[in-house]
Amino acid sequence: MSQKYVIAHFFDAQASSANFSALEWPLHVTLLPIFTLRRPLEKLVYQLDRLTLSIAPFDIKTEGQALFGADKDVRVSLVRPDKEIVDLHNKLVTMSRSVLAIYDTPQFIGKGYRPHMTIQDEEELHDGQIYRIENVSLVDMYPNNNINRRAIIDTYILRSD
Repeated sequence: MSQKYVIAHFFDAQASSANFSALEWPLHVTLLPIFTLRRPLEKLVYQLDRLTLSIAPFDIKTEGQALFGADKDVRVSLVRPDKEIVDLHNKLVTMSRSVLAIYDTPQFIGKGYRPHMTIQDEEELHDGQIYRIENVSLVDMYPNNNINRRAIIDTYILRSD
């Protein structure tokens, strides 16, 4: 099994080494969907650290809900695709391509990106609310080759100087 990754923002602070069930993700917005690398992970970590130096924190706003997934059975809160979140996504795409990322669902990057949060059993973001994006986390989708777990590799603070 190839090592896979995701880049996301978690709405509740997560420890950099947080490890959680694949079925119980903390509330988050995916900024870059599942991908594999054809370069060492260290190159991605270095690029991600450099990239976050040039991006200032920003606000997002939720607007409505939708059903996603192949069977249209995954409830999500939609995020208004404002310039800041779309720019961050596009910068992450460019950065990940520099380390030869291969995406599981390339139709959902670039022009196909629709920012959203999957509604959890007890957690969701409220429609019309504004939320602050101040960091991004790199998530290992198969820590220790365990398909049932997820682990945060590191969290990077957005800190435009």
